[in-house]
Amino acid sequence: MIAQRKTAAVIIYQWILDFLYPLAKLIGVLAKESSRERLGFYPPEETKPLALGDNVWIHAASAGEVNAILPFSQALRKARPGLKLILTTTSQTGKQLAIEKKVADFIFLAPLDMTRPLRRAFRAFRPSVILVAETEFWPNCFFRALQNQVPLLLVNGRVSDKSFPSYRRLRALFGPTLRCFNQCLVQTPGDRDKLIGLGVPEKRIQVMGQMKYDLSAPSEARAREWGDSLGLGPEDVLVTLGSLREGEEDQWIPEIPALLARFPKLKLVLAPRHIKNAGLFQKKLADVKVSSALRSRASSTDVSARVLVLDTVGELSLAYHLSRVAFVGGTLVPIGGHNVMEPALSAVPVLLGPHTQNVSEAVEVLLAQGGGVQGLSARELIPDLMRLIDPAQSRIAGERARQAVLTLQGATGKNLKAVLAYLPDTRTKTE
Repeated sequence: MIAQRKTAAVIIYQWILDFLYPLAKLIGVLAKESSRERLGFYPPEETKPLALGDNVWIHAASAGEVNAILPFSQALRKARPGLKLILTTTSQTGKQLAIEKKVADFIFLAPLDMTRPLRRAFRAFRPSVILVAETEFWPNCFFRALQNQVPLLLVNGRVSDKSFPSYRRLRALFGPTLRCFNQCLVQTPGDRDKLIGLGVPEKRIQVMGQMKYDLSAPSEARAREWGDSLGLGPEDVLVTLGSLREGEEDQWIPEIPALLARFPKLKLVLAPRHIKNAGLFQKKLADVKVSSALRSRASSTDVSARVLVLDTVGELSLAYHLSRVAFVGGTLVPIGGHNVMEPALSAVPVLLGPHTQNVSEAVEVLLAQGGGVQGLSARELIPDLMRLIDPAQSRIAGERARQAVLTLQGATGKNLKAVLAYLPDTRTKTE
């Protein structure tokens, strides 16, 4: 096992959070029942099956990480069918998505990074190994795993350019925390270099690629069923503006009236990254005299609105699948980009803004293959959007986008092979 001592920074961090625990507990008691999970109070009737057998605890922060971990959890179940998979998230949206997609056998909100919630969670989950997805670095949790001699692995790991300076400034805290990992399975050489810069031994780091590129496109039947539920007809042309971050709607919405006038059969899906912004999107659309409907209230019997605001979880991939062309958000504002390959999986050409540092490898391949177009603003992307509405142009660029995805696949298998070395072989137990 790894020998890693707590530094003064780690001890002070623990003291501060434990001092705040009574306040957190009071908030949890006053809040809705699900908030109690953050305090480590998990329903005994749900965690009772974890008392026997081997359990794998996977932590994925929110919806994006849950989506990315899905192919891995499916592969792990197939490789070790006797294991019980526990998934925790830090958001209700992530939890809801994980339940809908059946990512794990047990799905909860993650405990707060405090001594008592963590103690309860470790007792309830009894993990044989803990897998942390992407960028979730929790000092108390990691040292608790070390104390309990539970192997800790980073899977599909990454450190964004935006967060790295903060980790470096707090290296006294995060250096010891990250050295708790037995293995760090990261997406890119850049992620490896950042972890080395934070003090992780190079021998514990492997570059594996990104697992989210191993996702499968929705089935044609499921996508068509979704489209039918919204009254999308065979002559309608769908364009999706997905994962829009705050400020991006202000670039796109002023362009929508002219697009709708130019293409009478055009319908648009606007998907805010955060569902809470759906109402704000509707208000801004109304300000430019465009009527819209919320997905949660739309049906095939009410198709008067040509713009749909997606306020549901787990349906963006279906909208992408039916689209002629799609824009992926987080790229017109300095966020760094979301999963640009999600529409490409469905052979849909991709429009992007200039801020793509979090998905730079994928964007480079996508642009080189001719499956995507990058612009400085929504207005600059409009001519390419109109060009790609043409079915022939869309088909050619979409196939190039799909081919770009294929060149980046394979990370799930590499991560799985590394993780299996830390897991018991349960296959004989299920035969």
